[in-house]
Amino acid sequence: MKITLSRAALLQAVQRCQSIVEKRHTIPILANVLLHAEGNCLHITATDLEVGILSQAEATVEKPGSITVSARKLFDMIKELDPEQDVTLETGDAFIAIRSGRSRFRLSTLSADEYPAMTEEESRASINLTGSMLSDMVAATGFAMSSDETRKYLTGTLFEVDEQQVLRLVTTDGHRLALSEVQLDGAVSAGTCIVPRKAVMEIRKLCDESPDQIQLFLGDRQIRLVAGSNILTSKLIDARFPVYQDVIPTANPAKAVLAKAEFDQVLKRSMIVANEFTHDVRLNFTDQGIDVSAHNTEQEEAEEHIAADYSGGNEVAIGFNGRYLRDTLGAIRSASVRIELKDELSPVLITGDDQSGSRYVIMPMRI
Repeated sequence: MKITLSRAALLQAVQRCQSIVEKRHTIPILANVLLHAEGNCLHITATDLEVGILSQAEATVEKPGSITVSARKLFDMIKELDPEQDVTLETGDAFIAIRSGRSRFRLSTLSADEYPAMTEEESRASINLTGSMLSDMVAATGFAMSSDETRKYLTGTLFEVDEQQVLRLVTTDGHRLALSEVQLDGAVSAGTCIVPRKAVMEIRKLCDESPDQIQLFLGDRQIRLVAGSNILTSKLIDARFPVYQDVIPTANPAKAVLAKAEFDQVLKRSMIVANEFTHDVRLNFTDQGIDVSAHNTEQEEAEEHIAADYSGGNEVAIGFNGRYLRDTLGAIRSASVRIELKDELSPVLITGDDQSGSRYVIMPMRI
């Protein structure tokens, strides 16, 4: 293999693959990326056996071929090269030579024949939407994925298409739930799948790079994203997602509308003296607004009042994990938020005041 291409194109392609490669792996070749040159293109593949990505860069191919090389070393090396100089890659016996301007490097390689193949399974649903839209949906829900590996089905994101052609992303860790949905154009087969956390985060990165039209393919065992010159594939979590519809309140009588930024700042200050493990804060909803308070075992306290338009219910005092509230506020883009509640033991529904299609449910705490 011998090819020449711009440093910028090579760096961008290798950087996309870099985050897929596991830092520590029992299979040495999985620390490498696969370089495959043919036609006028360099194809770069990375996989951890669960998530894989194929990225492409335009190149002058003098001699086609394939090889694998350390992803970390290749990325670190290219990152430090002169941006104005093209890069030439040429393979030899068990090594690859890298030349750029006056720089010369040589890295050891492993055979491309040993690299795991990226297989594409048949999909049952093909979805066309913009990358910016899908990125926004992931941003609106990703924070609520669980980190508890004993409940694997909660560590990913539910991708669901219903009979009305609505694409819905749902996450929950058992204490809170985040949901974002968008109406699709055209007919799409209904179905659901649970996408692992790592794949969800990579989907968002690729969508940020390709804000225009993308394609999403949902299968029984695999999800595939085509965004620009990149193809991401991931295995799915083989489990049943909780019946999330049952925990979304539909008839909470009391409603409070308040400024998001001010609410977030009040919570931030109150949490300074809240319990460092439970982060519990108390919200007292009255006709005059909301009283926010927190305390700890050292008898330290914080109390603050925030103006809110509260209607439809009696005075309610309810406790929350303040971090869950702040995470939710961080995902809402509108200037004001709406909180719908029933009593101190029932879950609350939080939405932005912009009808964005995102909803959040938080379970209260006993304090």
